[in-house]
Amino acid sequence: MRSYTGLITCCIAVLILSAMPVAGLNLSVVLHEDGKAYSASVSTNNTDRFELMQSGILGEHIPLQVSNLTVRNETGELNIKPDRGVLSLPYGNYTIKYEVPVSGNTIQIMLPSPGNASIIIPHPYNIGNPLLTSIQPTGSVTERENNTTQVSWNEVRSVELRYYDEQQEHLLFLFGQFWMIIAVLLLLPFFLTRR
Repeated sequence: MRSYTGLITCCIAVLILSAMPVAGLNLSVVLHEDGKAYSASVSTNNTDRFELMQSGILGEHIPLQVSNLTVRNETGELNIKPDRGVLSLPYGNYTIKYEVPVSGNTIQIMLPSPGNASIIIPHPYNIGNPLLTSIQPTGSVTERENNTTQVSWNEVRSVELRYYDEQQEHLLFLFGQFWMIIAVLLLLPFFLTRR
């Protein structure tokens, strides 16, 4: 008779690990059509605290100015307000939704623990021109149907995305053409005198 202790041990380990609650954080952000604000939805497991923060100029934590904040768990919506950007919660699983105004066409998000994040940018906003955009850290960019772009990150603590519209791209090309003309006008006499 064979001994299946290795198989039994492996099965018990799988059962224990699958019965344990999974800690995790998933953030989904959608930029509004006017580009002036975004809506965020966070699902978090096994937590008693969530921070609504952004990074300041010197890297300090600054509370986000959120509106339309809702906090839900299995029992329904909870009436919890942030204290200096911190939501103190009974231990459990939550879905937190809120809206944040955007300044300087930059979305900046800090997560209280490493998690997955995605940002959806609607048309006419773009992130394709590296002179006008910034994606920190580098994320996975996917073009979606209905002219939207999604940027995704795995296991990040903070993300920053700067987007632009078509008018800003046209201004960049005009600026570049202007300086090309200036360069040609300045270099033309030099090349003519060299002959």
